[in-house]
Amino acid sequence: MPDDPVTAAQQVADELHQRGHRQHAEHLRASLLDRTEGALLTAIRGACQTILTAIEAIDPVSAGAVDELRLEVDKLIKAARN
Repeated sequence: MPDDPVTAAQQVADELHQRGHRQHAEHLRASLLDRTEGALLTAIRGACQTILTAIEAIDPVSAGAVDELRLEVDKLIKAARN
């Protein structure tokens, strides 16, 4: 069994599939995908916030527009998670 939990779970899903438990294997794979997508969305949100903070530091006059963009990014990320 590998040390990485994701790799181990993928191996378990493969084994379930090979033993004829296709529905359980697909459920496990879907759970892994949800976890990965959530982490990716969190990383994208963090990157967007960093960029917006940099823009705000370079051009303080843009603070209002940056705040609107922050809210829009949060709204889009929330919608993508649902």
